[in-house]
Amino acid sequence: MSPLRTSTGRTLLSLALAVAAFASKILAAQSAETPKPVVALTPGTAIYKASLEIDGKLVPLDLARTVKLEKGAWVVTEVTTMSNYVAIDSAVLDRKTLVPRHRVLRDPTLTMDVQFAANTATGTITARGQTRPISIDMHGMLYADGPGSQDAIAALPLRAGYSAEFLNFDSGSQQVSQLQLRVLGTDTVTVPAGTFNTWKVLTVSATGGPGETAAYWIDKKTRRVVKFASTLLEHNEIIATAELTK
Repeated sequence: MSPLRTSTGRTLLSLALAVAAFASKILAAQSAETPKPVVALTPGTAIYKASLEIDGKLVPLDLARTVKLEKGAWVVTEVTTMSNYVAIDSAVLDRKTLVPRHRVLRDPTLTMDVQFAANTATGTITARGQTRPISIDMHGMLYADGPGSQDAIAALPLRAGYSAEFLNFDSGSQQVSQLQLRVLGTDTVTVPAGTFNTWKVLTVSATGGPGETAAYWIDKKTRRVVKFASTLLEHNEIIATAELTK
């Protein structure tokens, strides 16, 4: 057999394996069952004292998350304040499944308005005076995405050994990512709002790629997230932390 033919065969085999691997990820995302919450959300407002650690510098910020029941759906709104920066991120969630249906994000740099229906995301994103359309086949329904993500995670049937996988939508890259969730165990934590007996929950990329790794401490009694910490690996390891104050 000639070297050219051998080389070509190896190239085709490598290509076939790559395509098969990509297809398996898509099929897994399509067939993965969206997690099912077991408790309803609780209306109210949670206030957090938070910070961002960027290149060794600590930037304080305030975070308020409000949950309301409006027109038969949950509306979760997060307001993040940092010096002169204010971001308002709001999502409409299905009352029963907590699957996001609509999200609107506004901050000083961009505006995004996106609808989620029939496994597709459609809408617009405006940045620097330019508006671009959003039209993506997500290969499944989202869960724990956007400002309602923490409440949706807290509503799952958390217990020792529990795990789940779900899809998220990245507004920056306009790509869908698959996340894996698992309960690491129980932990007693003290934050400004008090001392709580919590489930410690971790979410990571399900495909092993770079992305956000996040930990949540969820009060067993109230299902409130009393503390969370996340690391954004693709952004020079920005570390975000927040603790419940009331």
